[in-house]
Amino acid sequence: MKSLLVTSLIMLLPVSARAQTTHLKFTQNAEFASLNQSPGPNSSFQLQVSRNASTGNTTSASINYLEFDFAPDFSSFTFIQIVGAIPSAAFTGQTTKNLVLNFDTSQLDPTTSISQSCTFSFVTFTQTCGPAPAGVINAEWKGNSVVSSEVITIREDTMGPITTKFHQRSDSSSASARGSVFGVTVNPAAAQVGVNHSSTLEVTRN
Repeated sequence: MKSLLVTSLIMLLPVSARAQTTHLKFTQNAEFASLNQSPGPNSSFQLQVSRNASTGNTTSASINYLEFDFAPDFSSFTFIQIVGAIPSAAFTGQTTKNLVLNFDTSQLDPTTSISQSCTFSFVTFTQTCGPAPAGVINAEWKGNSVVSSEVITIREDTMGPITTKFHQRSDSSSASARGSVFGVTVNPAAAQVGVNHSSTLEVTRN
């Protein structure tokens, strides 16, 4: 029910919130790590970081972060989205047995990233958007292969002015994790690691 409400609210965001067109596309073809977590009853976030070329090559990596927050009195709903290229040195580890992300989102290059924070008011039925707040992500994943799978996913999400298309083909497994994401302690169990095979992440802001 909560996910249905979130989807409905996203579709209500008006065209007036849309800014200048920005387009990003990343080909993800090596290790990745992800987290899905609900820090509280009214909030949740998803984080994925992936290399954009084969292991051992000098390349960049990319992050995709999405957060949902309801006000304590449910008078408003906020979503935050951050997508962009990050330096290869920010995502380390040679195999899925141990991967580490250490990055401050204030260092994102605006020419290779998109970030936004939008709040919809249930009182006035208006919404405002601006840059996403910056912060530090410091997380470590250790693959444990308790659960493993082959994944083929084709997904398209529209979040206000931003449309994200994700075509993923990967081998993935469960992992333990530790660290913090924007000050929130990571849940050790809510993690995955894997290897992408020519997956793509495409983002358009209208």
